[in-house]
Amino acid sequence: MSSRRRPGAPCDFEEARPGLFIIHNPAIGPALRGEGDREGDRFTLTSWRGEGLVARLRARSFTVLTLADQAAALPSLPAVDPPGAWLAHPLATGERISYFAATPLGWAPAPDAGPGAVSLREGWALRRRRSRGIFSYYQLVGGSFVLHGEDAALRIGYAQAALAGASQITAAPAEGGHLLPDLPLPAAHRRILGRVAAHTPQGWLVSPEGVPAAAAILARLGIDLLI
Repeated sequence: MSSRRRPGAPCDFEEARPGLFIIHNPAIGPALRGEGDREGDRFTLTSWRGEGLVARLRARSFTVLTLADQAAALPSLPAVDPPGAWLAHPLATGERISYFAATPLGWAPAPDAGPGAVSLREGWALRRRRSRGIFSYYQLVGGSFVLHGEDAALRIGYAQAALAGASQITAAPAEGGHLLPDLPLPAAHRRILGRVAAHTPQGWLVSPEGVPAAAAILARLGIDLLI
């Protein structure tokens, strides 16, 4: 059934927003009749039989990517050790260092270790900036700064936070849905969360129908979403 799929498309039928799908394979059209509204290659599910529709499409050998599927495909957290011994790091002029904190989740300034120095723990995920330069990301291994990309450093940070106990965030009621904190997220998680939530200065505004997908995305980072 994939022979008519649009070149480069990841599947035949892709959920782009809760209940809104992109049709990448026109052969799927007849199976959608009576299930919702179609406009070009966009299909809005209006039937309550959404799970049944997806199952029927898969039974006919179409490849479907729901938002739940996309969340499940996000990278797992790496295996990490708990943070180890403390050491003092002397700061260069204009240097600032943050570590990934478990409470609250996110980057926090490294604690003071006296004049011109900060305290760091072995294994910590770190964010470093010199003067007005761009951020760089590391893990402290054997007392040395091991360079990582931002996404890898974030996954290390979330993995260590999970070792400290279940990470939880609470969605605050807001007009139009629920508001989630503006957590630092790896690019893939942020991209998919952007399909179910709107990024605002106050945080991520998730519609009621987007809550299950948002919870699944955050669960891949070891976070429980409380409503």
